[in-house]
Amino acid sequence: METSNLKATLSRKFDVQINELDTKRLFEKYESIGFIYPAKKKLLAPFFDNIRQNWTQMLANKNPLLWVVNSADPAHAKHFASITFWKQSSRSFFAQHLVSTGKPAQSLKVMLAAQYAAEVAFEDDDIQASQNWFRPNNRYAYRIFASMFDDLGERKAFLRKFQYLHMPLKSIAPSYAGKFSIERVRAEHTAFIDFVKTEYSPVFVRGEELDQDDIELSNIGQQYQANGLNRAREIYVIKHAASHEILASVIANRAPMGINFSFLENRAYYIIKSGVAAATRLELVQLMNQVAQSTYSDFALGSIPIVTDEATSAVLQTQGAVFQREYMQSIWLRSGFLQWYDHIYTFLKQLEAREMARVMMKRKPARAQAVAV
Repeated sequence: METSNLKATLSRKFDVQINELDTKRLFEKYESIGFIYPAKKKLLAPFFDNIRQNWTQMLANKNPLLWVVNSADPAHAKHFASITFWKQSSRSFFAQHLVSTGKPAQSLKVMLAAQYAAEVAFEDDDIQASQNWFRPNNRYAYRIFASMFDDLGERKAFLRKFQYLHMPLKSIAPSYAGKFSIERVRAEHTAFIDFVKTEYSPVFVRGEELDQDDIELSNIGQQYQANGLNRAREIYVIKHAASHEILASVIANRAPMGINFSFLENRAYYIIKSGVAAATRLELVQLMNQVAQSTYSDFALGSIPIVTDEATSAVLQTQGAVFQREYMQSIWLRSGFLQWYDHIYTFLKQLEAREMARVMMKRKPARAQAVAV
């Protein structure tokens, strides 16, 4: 579907706008709503000009890499909701930054519009998965997205809790392979795929496009490079030198800084085989840091944004990593797009029914009084 037709369809069907707000106005909305809160603003401040430029360039692309869907109520200027989604790989979207002034129906409508766009505006081969990240202590997000996994099931969806840390580059000490060997994964790699499927899930592998020949994301990288931006991925596996068994993997993403305000666009997955001994986990973490250091040597944050399990997080913190927060990652495949849409639509219908009931209750006393008179 052409961009102009998509905009008209979304406006008519959901009463939303797509890519109507420029970066300056959107960021002003973020701050006025409180999405950019003081601590977040302080973190972003040194890089904010670069972040604004990255967003502007992605929005300006002839084949957009970033979409902003927003809803505004003309009758109530304060009512606003917005969501963004960006093309994180050749065939998948990263949905993020769901913000609202507190009117739940508006936030649900922008979610529905984004999902509708992902399914209708792109062919099956163009978009095969979507994902989002949310905090498990956000009751609204958890209620909606965690329950989505129950509807779609493990064959169509992935849901996992991660700990998110920043590993300062300056804190990484030299480490030597010793009894381990390191291999860079540059193409489809059966043993690596099997390892990640076992530790996470087949849906994670498909949603992150780890089962593709273009595992380093060269194709989508070319689209970014056409706009003076960078998108790439480096993957390493660490094996036992004698048995050649994969014990750990680093999946290091590089993308335009600040596309996600928590820097999740530049996340590195640290995956360690379940059940390894504590001493081995420490050795692996030290080696993983050493491996990832070169990938992030020019990253302006000066740290590696890491997502990993609780046990590995604890070890990382002994090495100088700074714990940020917990996140839930939710991935859903195209085979579940319609169910995902229906899941969100159910919440919207429930809200609208309650709102109608509230309005009717307000009207009843007035009608009773008129009859009495």
